[in-house]
Amino acid sequence: MGMKVNNYAVNQADKGTIIYDAGEQIKSVSIIIKGRVQAVNNGSKVLLGSGNFIGVADLFSGQYINNYTAYDEVLFYCFPVQTTDELAEVFTSNKDYKGLMAASLTRYVSELEKAYHALKTTAEQLYHFIDKNNRIYTDTGNRLGYPVTVIPSIKDMELYDSDYTIDERKLDYYKECAKIPVDTWKSFCSSGDTVTLYLVEETAELASQLISECGELTEYIKELFFCLMNNSEDCLFKCFATLAISIDEKGGYSGDVIKIIDSIIDQINMVEKIFEEKVGYDLEVERKRMEEIYYFLLSKSSNRKEQMENNFMYTESEVKEVTEELKDSLVQILNYSGQTKEKADDFKQAIVDYINLKDKMSTDDTTRVLRKKLMVHFYEVYELVFLKSCTDRTIPKVIDLFLKYAYMDERMLSGEQLRELYYLEEEEEDFGSCPVYNIKSWLTCILKGEKEPSKNEFDQDYVDMLREKKKRGEITIEEEKQALENPVQKVLYEMRNMFRYNHRLVNGQISTFVPFLFGDNVVKGFKTLLATKRKVNEVVNELLEIDYSIFHREILYVNPEKKIVKEYIMKQVFPDIILFPTVGCNGVMWQEITGKRKSNEGRFMLPIFIEGSLKDILVKIFGKFRWELCRSIQGTAWNNIKEKSLTSEYADYIQFYRKNRDLSEEMKEKLKAQIQKGRNNYREVFVIDYEAWVKSEANGGLRLNRVARGILATYCPFARSIRERIKGQPLFADAMDRFNRNNLKKVKELDLRYRALEKEGVEITEELKETYVFYKEL
Repeated sequence: MGMKVNNYAVNQADKGTIIYDAGEQIKSVSIIIKGRVQAVNNGSKVLLGSGNFIGVADLFSGQYINNYTAYDEVLFYCFPVQTTDELAEVFTSNKDYKGLMAASLTRYVSELEKAYHALKTTAEQLYHFIDKNNRIYTDTGNRLGYPVTVIPSIKDMELYDSDYTIDERKLDYYKECAKIPVDTWKSFCSSGDTVTLYLVEETAELASQLISECGELTEYIKELFFCLMNNSEDCLFKCFATLAISIDEKGGYSGDVIKIIDSIIDQINMVEKIFEEKVGYDLEVERKRMEEIYYFLLSKSSNRKEQMENNFMYTESEVKEVTEELKDSLVQILNYSGQTKEKADDFKQAIVDYINLKDKMSTDDTTRVLRKKLMVHFYEVYELVFLKSCTDRTIPKVIDLFLKYAYMDERMLSGEQLRELYYLEEEEEDFGSCPVYNIKSWLTCILKGEKEPSKNEFDQDYVDMLREKKKRGEITIEEEKQALENPVQKVLYEMRNMFRYNHRLVNGQISTFVPFLFGDNVVKGFKTLLATKRKVNEVVNELLEIDYSIFHREILYVNPEKKIVKEYIMKQVFPDIILFPTVGCNGVMWQEITGKRKSNEGRFMLPIFIEGSLKDILVKIFGKFRWELCRSIQGTAWNNIKEKSLTSEYADYIQFYRKNRDLSEEMKEKLKAQIQKGRNNYREVFVIDYEAWVKSEANGGLRLNRVARGILATYCPFARSIRERIKGQPLFADAMDRFNRNNLKKVKELDLRYRALEKEGVEITEELKETYVFYKEL
């Protein structure tokens, strides 16, 4: 946040002080009296000296588009200006300010232009360098008979294409203007305010375009830069290093390849310098890793081949750290847990027996009994380890890996898998609308009382379970009260019910499931499979662009202070998403709501390492959520056709499809097969249609029959942009008619209702306005 400034006064800012913070609403503009201020955004860095104005170019956006930071000790005079109309007050305070402001803005645009052209030139030059040398790498490897790697980021690389058209003539004009002496500007702008205000408007618009373009170019160059060198994926630097070592190993001449590696280093240095000078962004070049790879390349050390096979991912010290930290992992975990010696020994032996299995996918009785024993031991140890870790200030790395990923024994993963797992980086901060938890953080929320335990497999929540036990006489009233307040009992309930039951389901291998991590069946790397908060929310947002209203629900709204007795509003409630410690291919829609209140969030379960398509998994979860939420809201009337709803209409459609005149005989046969595929379960049959609706029909592909399309169009409407795109197709137009009629009717009802409330002196609150906008824009 920017510093607190005094208006109509000289302010002082020490070096490094943020005067105005990007994104903050504009409250003032200032003129620099002494010192320098650095204006930095996500694509450019400009240094402004005394006599320059700061904040003026930002006025048209309504918020500061730069971070304005004191480069050294700065004195500046502040004016309480929030709009361009208020600039007249600045001009009246000093007649020279108009000329100074005009000169300041033209110089600012001129400096932005330098950054823009430097980045544009760098982007073009870097693209051609990477493209040319990637072809040399591939051709050289193929010609000499050495294996070559297809670098995905280079394969997908495209020449930069701007969404903007920058007026080059206008840029040239302001470059010339920047050379005009200040006294000339003062004289030129002295006659009136119009000249200066026009310049402010013109330069602010141009500055905004340049800043946006610099930001886009910066992101593009960063992507190209990591094609040259990165620590996590294949890159040109490491591929050429591997090629050079392969050539050396067979007695060939690698000098030409090493020259290209030197040129790659030159490119890295060049881009880093451009970013430092024009962007103010640190690319965080892995200098140590580059130097180590270069050392291995030039040396004749014995472990060159091992480093090459490891794709130069880790330094010797990092490899050593992993080996030492994860040595005897199972023993470390069991010792930490405090499990009895008898049970610990039995668990260790069971693990050894499992490691020695020739066929870990076997379903014979011996293997099945062994898996059952392993599961009993695992969950007992998990409970002990989790509860102890909650009281420890520092948790050993092996324990953290056990709790997050169900890692147990180094003998079950390859060396490369161990290192990748050890250095996996999860996002700590939330990203997007849906809260995403790993199982460790989720259980911690239960223990702290931030979340209530989930339902068990019998659809009982924690309160229901205790009430049932009390009725059966298993616990007393006093014991029930204590259990309701006991955080340990709550988290144990979560681990022994929701966690155990869903762990197997999200894994997907029901008959061969084991609860701990082993690498035999992990084809891709852990980093590729890892479901991060960012990845999950990106897919959620992608689906929300299709099924816009899925998380909206109608809830009762009461606000006595505003005289609102009883109204219904639409509220968007995003679900909690919990990542389970396993490699899996399934998702689970566990709860459509939490507790009894319909305004509470749902709970979705995913494996933390996802095999297959995350989008496909979430589409199925969304379909089940749509069904269960409607069923929960409708209660006993969920299948009563007299009360129109998604579930009642769809259940009626499935139940009486044979008599439906809108379905041809061919359609009826297809539906019969679909019902069998859905195991005669209305929800599962609906999910098949929902998948077709989201994945095909949203793109104009006709997969549903007329009746199903009409139901989906009414209760799971596409976002407006999709409806506009496909409205020309008659089949879709017919399906949308009912939705449009219902929505128009709802808008009219709300319009009349809100007018009536206003006549009664009731304030239309933000919640009511948002509901009206929801239906108006749906």
